[in-house]
Amino acid sequence: MKLLDLLRHSRPRERSTTSTQLANSAIALDHSPRIDDACQYDEATRLANLYGSDKGNFHLGKHFYTRVYSEYFEPIRLQQLKVLEVGLLHISDSGWDDPSKRDIGQAIGRRAPSLEMWSQYFPNSQIVGFDINEFQDLHIDRCTVVRGDMGNRNDLRKLADFGPFDIIVEDASHASHHQQIALGYLFSHLVRGGTYWIEDLNYQPPSLEVPGAVKTKDLLVNLEQGRPLGSEYILANEALNLEATVASVEFYDSLETGARRNRDNLAVLTKK
Repeated sequence: MKLLDLLRHSRPRERSTTSTQLANSAIALDHSPRIDDACQYDEATRLANLYGSDKGNFHLGKHFYTRVYSEYFEPIRLQQLKVLEVGLLHISDSGWDDPSKRDIGQAIGRRAPSLEMWSQYFPNSQIVGFDINEFQDLHIDRCTVVRGDMGNRNDLRKLADFGPFDIIVEDASHASHHQQIALGYLFSHLVRGGTYWIEDLNYQPPSLEVPGAVKTKDLLVNLEQGRPLGSEYILANEALNLEATVASVEFYDSLETGARRNRDNLAVLTKK
């Protein structure tokens, strides 16, 4: 069965009211990781909680995206895949909110919880991380970290040698123009049936957001509904490629279950 077929059979399902209430109760009551409690969740959530990623439901900023990732990826996670994550810096790293520290010649990135999570979750896969910060001291099994700026196509080209990718997860600056440059360039480096994920669509940092830039979630709604993308940050040939090769666009909310409520936080694009 092809990757696209597997994903079609593993789309997230609506939870029952009872399970939703239980999950939300756990989120509301727990403010720090407790590994014994984390074990009751799916493997992606357990690993996110174990390594301190906000993709799970215990860590600070807990988005609980893993409930969606798990249902897409569980049927394929033991395959030999190529996985790319854009954006690695952890809130505990010195300089995570200070761009001036990026060029002092020292490794700012001491740990990358999401890469640790993906490495364990995809035990037979090659994982590539991409970040503007230096991670030279980071060593994770089957992971390669490439330094570069997601807003620079020349830097993004460094990733071409590692692809094409089965899965791309974009969790970097969250600035609209950066998201759109990366999407325009990287989607062509996704395999047929692969998925491209964009996290945190409802937050654009004021210090990085370009005034007047169209929001990426609005572009994705255009794409979903068959309208022209209309982004000045996506090249004409990239826009044509996206419009011709995106099979579907789905939206999910942070912490909430279900696919069509508060459709502004997590998006997945599946390639034809």
